[in-house]
Amino acid sequence: MKNILLASYILLSSFLLSNPVETGHAKASLISNLQSSTQESFFVGVRLEMQDGWHTYWENPGDSGSPFDAKWTTDDGVIVENVQWPTPVTIPYPPLMTYGYEGDIVFPFQVFRSQETNLQKISVDFNFLICADICIPETASLTLDLSSIAPSNLLDAQIDDLPSRILPTSSSIEGNNLLVEFQTNEIFSTAYLFPREGNIFAYPKTQPLKQIDDSRYVISIPLINADLDSFSGILRLDKKGFQVKEQIASNSGISLWQAILFALIGGLILNLMPCVFPVISLKVLSFVSMGGDDHSKIRNHALAFVGGVMSTFLSIATALIIIRSSGSMIGWGYQLQSPVVVGILTLIMLGIGLILLTNINIGTGLTSLGGTIQSKNDYSGSFFTGVLAVVVASPCTAPFMGAAVGYALLQPSFATLPIFLSLGLGFAGPYLVLAIKPDWIGSLPKPGAWMETLKQFFAFPMIATALWLMWVFMVQTSGNALIQLLILGLVLGLAIWMIATFQNRWKWIGLAATILLAIQIFNNLPSSSASQEDPNAQNWSPAIESNLQATNQAYLINFTAAWCITCQTNEKAALSRPGVQEYLSAQNILYIKADWTNRNEEIAEGLAKYNRSGIPLYIYWKPGMNESKILPAVLTEDLLIRNLK
Repeated sequence: MKNILLASYILLSSFLLSNPVETGHAKASLISNLQSSTQESFFVGVRLEMQDGWHTYWENPGDSGSPFDAKWTTDDGVIVENVQWPTPVTIPYPPLMTYGYEGDIVFPFQVFRSQETNLQKISVDFNFLICADICIPETASLTLDLSSIAPSNLLDAQIDDLPSRILPTSSSIEGNNLLVEFQTNEIFSTAYLFPREGNIFAYPKTQPLKQIDDSRYVISIPLINADLDSFSGILRLDKKGFQVKEQIASNSGISLWQAILFALIGGLILNLMPCVFPVISLKVLSFVSMGGDDHSKIRNHALAFVGGVMSTFLSIATALIIIRSSGSMIGWGYQLQSPVVVGILTLIMLGIGLILLTNINIGTGLTSLGGTIQSKNDYSGSFFTGVLAVVVASPCTAPFMGAAVGYALLQPSFATLPIFLSLGLGFAGPYLVLAIKPDWIGSLPKPGAWMETLKQFFAFPMIATALWLMWVFMVQTSGNALIQLLILGLVLGLAIWMIATFQNRWKWIGLAATILLAIQIFNNLPSSSASQEDPNAQNWSPAIESNLQATNQAYLINFTAAWCITCQTNEKAALSRPGVQEYLSAQNILYIKADWTNRNEEIAEGLAKYNRSGIPLYIYWKPGMNESKILPAVLTEDLLIRNLK
């Protein structure tokens, strides 16, 4: 009897706290996942339990219907964001097709409050249209007592099930049909695309699905009007929903051949970017040392370098395709989001710099990276110099590269590979020409004692790169982790000295100690959650653009990272300049930063909205603009201000 009374009390308390309201054909109530009175962000959900045969509507109701309207009453210092719509279902009513929800559904709203706010209750007037054979507008005035409500598992489950992930797609128009191609490893039997915009799809018509290969599909959607520039919506695969935002390739996107051409030009320009100079300088030094050699040997070394470049670009493209097929968003320079990779690159650059300052012979393969004491018939050094050049090129995005790589990573695999190979061909182009015309190397100065001075000079760009990578490593991890990396660099220097000094097998002890210490340090790195703080910038969030546009607030978004040299150069040359900051303030343009230094799926999805997969990316919008404007990848103060006018 006691247990029955206790269960009845708990049920009655839950009922009173969530204040359910019977509206006629549904029961409405408020639920929350608030866990602490000091929590600054949490969710409140409007739960609607509809009678069998009745339904309500999505934000685009289709041929008939209307979405709900929610008017919130809160304390000062509290913001309730727009609803995060669950994945809808089709509700056919021949000859009409509508989109909405049946049964038991929860509509989540995210709530933000300041620490000073003592929020006890939250209320909403929820007006919705509910239909069966007839439609009835109903209203529920709901209040939730937050002081004693228990967190709702039902709400958390609905939030987890929201269609928050963006599915990369490519679209084109054939006749009066929109063809949307997508790639996924999800197992599903049915697919349907719900458009967020009205009056573009022929709702009652079927959307045939065709499987291209194991992971690629295309869905065909009949259109009301084939003159379509863009669309967005939710792609439902069985019960799971994905966000889709697409520019129509036939109207506004670049073609595959344009992307291949842009990649070729971008690869050529990439040779001139500062992140590549330290490694390219090694190859230049190597070629200078071959001034009097046989042309066939010069050709073979040039081709080995080209082979290293092309194979690395092919490997990166293949890795990106595999990672993307798993459903993850990925981009150019993704490997530098790992502090382990950054730490290893730091040691490689530091080690090469120390070798260039000395006359150490650590074996043909490594010394060939320095362009000295190289066996003229061993081409492995040239090959691995090509590999290293591509790896360190990741922090840079050359002009034309952004559009090409962004297109490649949002297209099916058959388009991704040729674009990356074209990028590699452009990057390796000058050395491919040298392989065809090896006699051109005769125009370079003859080898001599001056080369030792040049070799030592080229050590300093390497050491400078190592210092920059140490800073990136610290941003990604912590100051303590940086100290460990510095100690590791000291041990590496000791190892190089031992190899240079001792002539027996003990000389390799230092190198072995370096490797063991590196394994220990990199296996125990702190979690990388840091980001660069900028007092002049607001932090980016996925919903910030739509929220600012809804309030007519102009904004400039800077997608950046500590490891992106182009980004950091633009920061110094333009974005942080007093003239730019004064202009932004005078024109009431909100400056927003999306820091991609560490891996962040939401930022990757934000880049994908603009058909980009790498940084830098600068997005500008002001009231009166139909769509956001993508600014140039390389900025100056004057160029930036001109683009903001």
